[in-house]
Formats: sequence, structure tokens, C-alpha cells
Amino acid sequence: MHKSFGNLDAAWKEASFAYKSVPFFRNRPSLTPAASPAAGFLDIPMTSKPDYRKNFPAGVLADGRSVNDPYVQRYQSSGTSGDRLVSVIHAFKLADRMANCLSVNKSLSFLLDEPKIRMCRYAAPNCSDVECSNPNTRMEDRILQDGTLVLPVYHDLLTTPEPMLKRAFDELHSYEPNVWYVDPMHLSVLIKKARASGWKFDMNRKVSVLLTYTFATQALLRQLATLCEGHFPVASVMAMSEFGFVGLACEEGNLHLNDKDYYLEFIKMEAPDDRDDLWELVITSVGDKLCPHIRYRTNDIYRLLGQCKCGSAMPAVAFQGRVKDLVRLPSGRYVTPGELDALVGAPRWIDIFQLTFQKAGNFIFRYSGEVEPNADELATLRSKLEDLLESKSLRMEAVHYFPFERGGKFQLVRTG
Repeated sequence: MHKSFGNLDAAWKEASFAYKSVPFFRNRPSLTPAASPAAGFLDIPMTSKPDYRKNFPAGVLADGRSVNDPYVQRYQSSGTSGDRLVSVIHAFKLADRMANCLSVNKSLSFLLDEPKIRMCRYAAPNCSDVECSNPNTRMEDRILQDGTLVLPVYHDLLTTPEPMLKRAFDELHSYEPNVWYVDPMHLSVLIKKARASGWKFDMNRKVSVLLTYTFATQALLRQLATLCEGHFPVASVMAMSEFGFVGLACEEGNLHLNDKDYYLEFIKMEAPDDRDDLWELVITSVGDKLCPHIRYRTNDIYRLLGQCKCGSAMPAVAFQGRVKDLVRLPSGRYVTPGELDALVGAPRWIDIFQLTFQKAGNFIFRYSGEVEPNADELATLRSKLEDLLESKSLRMEAVHYFPFERGGKFQLVRTG
């Protein structure tokens, strides 16, 4: 099953341009007419990250374009070893995509009137191509070409030395950003440290907090609300290094994907259970004359929500995680990070949690928090998790430490 959103004519123009002007696409079989534009578009082979990594730069840039052209910005994905990707985008395309995404959330409208977006980024080291994990770097060494300041950050977030946390806290204020572009886990750790150490956030600023990089669980959102609610607007962002902003959450909290700058296709995943209403997102860029992406598989999985109360015409979706993060149960059902988060919720006794899937259907649910659960709370969550996982082989552990990916990202669901 297939659903699409956006301007199909614009997507065809993008594909025609790519097959005429980009070496990688020119080496593929030519586009062929079909009975209908929609059916014909489905006949175009999909692309994926390896295609762009293997052929970068000459093979995937349009004829006559260069990574050194004016207004070209370079981004490096945060994938782990062998999976990283360098992407290039025109700065004005990035700005258009960001502005269209911001339009779905009125609390962020002040950013559209700002003469310049001044951003601080706080996320895993692999999410940046500057040296931010070295405690000896200066602030000036960590400013990107677009003016974004990358705050100092440790590879293993939960063991970050206090001086690095303090420097990140100080720079978050001294740089005077109007956007905190952060991993929710990283900001949560910084807030906790500030509270414990008596560091005071300046709440008299006009700042927006945009959450991205990793899954913003309800438990993390509860913690961030204690600092930001009533002061700073907070919204989750779906962003990719290949495209920049792809979607943003409205004031209702629902994620809307940008169907103005992209043609969005959702391909339903095959599953034997009707509850697995899961769709993989495939993106075609629109109007990209530098490095067009045609039917690009994101490996991101969503549920489609229908019309949102906010009134935005952009499609509302619920992000469920990446393909690699899905757990396939013996029954054939999938368990997604999104489904797990919806079940766990934001009880006062959980700040961070992680589910580990082991062989033979064994699971470990690890959690940490500043409050101890009572026996009934623990038993209730266990029962819900056993139903979700279709397994009684579940161990629940209160811990003080969680392993992170090699690149510094936190996995809500892991195998091991």
C-alpha cells in the first residue's frame, strides 16, 4: 500500500532534471512514460544513503556544480562507522525548508521575523564535523560556517566531566542564541546538573527550544517542561543531514512533515497484524538544483494521524523510530520505540529508560529516576510491558548508567 503528499508535477520535474543533469541518475535507465503520472512515478527506482555516499561528490551533484560554490553548505550525518554521509545543500534551500516547517507552530513564529537565526547545537559528537568532544577546544573553534555554535560534549554523555558541562552551560548563555537546537537527552542531563549545582538559566530571553537527533520520550519532555514551560516554546523537529528540516511539531504536539519542499511517499510495511500500521517515509526533494534526491528511502517509520486539530494542511504523523530499531516478535508483530514510549508514558519515577532485546525472546527494561516507584507502579508497568512484548521473560532493573552508541547517541531500543 502506498500514500503520497505534495506536488506530483514538481516531483516529476525534479526527477526529470536529475536524470538529465546528474551523472548518477543519467547512468540509470531513462524514465519511461506510464498510464498515469502517479503510476509512472512509482516505477522510478528508489535511492538510498549508499548511493549518495559512494558517488559523492561528482556523481550526485548536478552538472557544473561544485561543493565549493557560493552558498553551498556541507553537513555530515551522525551515522556510526561505515554509515556516515556527507551532504551538500544550498543555504537558501535550507532557509526555505526551515521557514515552511516553522509555519506549523505559532509559538515559533517570532523566529520568522528575526533578522538572523543564531543557533546553539548540543548533541552527540558524531552529529557535527567540528571537534566538540575535546575539552581543550575554544568556543571559536566550534562555530560552523552558518554561525551555529556547537557546544562541547562528551562521547559518553552520562559520564561527562563537570567542567565540560559547565562550559556548555556558560556558552549556551554567552553566545546569546535565539534557538537551542538540542538532543533532548543532552539537554535533560544539563538541566539536572544545573539544578544540582545551583547554576541558574536566564529565562528572560527570547529563545525557542528545538528537539532533534534522538527520540524525545514523554519522560524527557516532562523534565524539559519543568524548565521551559511558560518561558521558552519547545517543539520536536524531524531533520536529516541530507535535507535540513523535514518536519516540525505543532502546538498540539503532533509532528507535521513538509509537503511543500518535498514530495512525500509512505510505503506500508508488510506485517501479519493490523496493529502494525507502519509506514516507511520516502522523500523526493523539490527545486534542488545542486544535489536532488529522488525517491530517497529514509528508513524512518511513521504512523499516519489524519487531520490535526491545529488546522495545518501538512500531513500529521507520529514518528515510531528507524527500521533498525524495530523489534520483530515471534508472532510477526513489530514493537517500535514510539509504541514503547506511548506505553511507558512519563511517570514521576522514570527519567530515562531503555529496552534491550536478547535472543530467545528475553527482554531487559532498564530505568532510572530521582524517585523510587512503589510496588504497585512497578507491577502495573511490568504487566503492560509483558502484554506489549508478548513475553513473560522480562527483567526490570533500576540502574544509574545506560550505554550509548559509539557515536554518542542514545538508543531507546537496542539488541544485545
